[in-house]
Amino acid sequence: MQENEDTLINDPYRDERYSSELQRRGVSKQFYDSNTTLTCPECGNSFNLFYSRAKYCTGCPESIKGCQYARCTYCDTEFPFRSFMSKKSSKVTSDYLGSIIQRYHNTFGERPGR
Repeated sequence: MQENEDTLINDPYRDERYSSELQRRGVSKQFYDSNTTLTCPECGNSFNLFYSRAKYCTGCPESIKGCQYARCTYCDTEFPFRSFMSKKSSKVTSDYLGSIIQRYHNTFGERPGR
């Protein structure tokens, strides 16, 4: 299991996509990793993880607690991050997305679940 996770974390193409130009322009690695395109295992449609979390998960209290699920924007199916990334990457990405939603709620005075 650890070997499989190390393979996902050490994917040679993953870091090549995150270039020095993106770093120079201020794009964080967490933002880059969370702004990925996923394919729903249920309906087969592709959607953006960042858009999905921002659009469909902002009212859910779990979204700011590090929820490690993605929600399809077409069929509303939830599936775990770990089906397409390592356990470590899943945790980092979910924490990052949760912090963005928390910052939104703090800025606009809203609470999740309202």
